[in-house]
Amino acid sequence: MEKKSDDAAILLKLTCEKKLKGVREIEAKIVLPLDHDEIMGLAQKLEGEGKLRILSFSPLFVVSRESVDFLGRKILHYLSEFHKKNPKEKGVTLDRLKKRFDAPTKVLFLALKALVHEKRLKQDGRVFLLADFERQLPPREERLLRQLEEICFGGDLHTVCLKDIQERFHVIPQKLQSMLDILIERKKVVRSTEDFFIHARWLDEIIGKVRGLGKKELTVADFKAMTGLSRKYAIPLLELLDEMGVTRRTGPGREIL
Repeated sequence: MEKKSDDAAILLKLTCEKKLKGVREIEAKIVLPLDHDEIMGLAQKLEGEGKLRILSFSPLFVVSRESVDFLGRKILHYLSEFHKKNPKEKGVTLDRLKKRFDAPTKVLFLALKALVHEKRLKQDGRVFLLADFERQLPPREERLLRQLEEICFGGDLHTVCLKDIQERFHVIPQKLQSMLDILIERKKVVRSTEDFFIHARWLDEIIGKVRGLGKKELTVADFKAMTGLSRKYAIPLLELLDEMGVTRRTGPGREIL
């Protein structure tokens, strides 16, 4: 038992010395004359104690928890400074983070995943940003955002597409798309796979009504009557509810989950 404890201490010391580079199985075997299963057992014991993280099992690749936490702090500081200097940009791409930090890709991924899990970072595709960050826009653009939000919520139609919006604003498509992306980031609107934009508050109301029907099946006709939407808008919205796990398509109708 004492020998195993000594071997575990040696593996941990080596892992800490290697910092973000981590330790691969071939390196561990230079200082520990053990086979794969024995070294794996040590690594699993240390991981269970929260002292290191296993990034690959065959061949073994480990990094110390201390190094992952250190990298996490560096990432948070870097993003904080980035947001201060670039308040209109969403965040930092994964490629940029790879260039910025000298760490194996698996180690960087692990640190980012941990920060997202802890809700200290948000991930949007390949872009990362601080969880509490909100892009700051000039007053004119903020007014445009409020108008866009009103379009998605006001009037007879609570669901609109890009074409509908472009007909009301004299803004280049790229700019309009950027503004809509910000509304999505701020959780004001939700985008469907068909590129329809739905106000988040109104969507919550619809979900409440669907779940409050007191039955298991929902027809397209029932949904149109409930929302006041034409088929053009009702079908994409139903498909969005399918994606969200509120309903599930069963033939021509839906099952309410």
